[in-house]
Amino acid sequence: MPPRIGLRKPVRLYLAEWRETKGLTQQQLADRLDTSDVTISRWETGKRRPDDDAKASIAWVLGIDIVDLYRHPDRPTADALLRGQPDEVRDQGLRVLEAFIASARR
Repeated sequence: MPPRIGLRKPVRLYLAEWRETKGLTQQQLADRLDTSDVTISRWETGKRRPDDDAKASIAWVLGIDIVDLYRHPDRPTADALLRGQPDEVRDQGLRVLEAFIASARR
């Protein structure tokens, strides 16, 4: 039998964690998205998945990028850490990352 190709489980959305970080209840988020708290609960538990338009709206309401929904708010990516920084800070951060990656390959 050939090996399975693709994801073994769905990619997790950290919607509840982001909502709580922003200090919102499910009802408050639902009101801002013009949906119900039941829908928010289903998205957070994984019983339903928000479509791409809903993800864009969620991210906008929470003040984050859509890609941030796929990571825990306490674990920022290098991209998230460098976002909004002055050019010289971003350039220095990228040089550090490049050096780290180069040393890991050795």
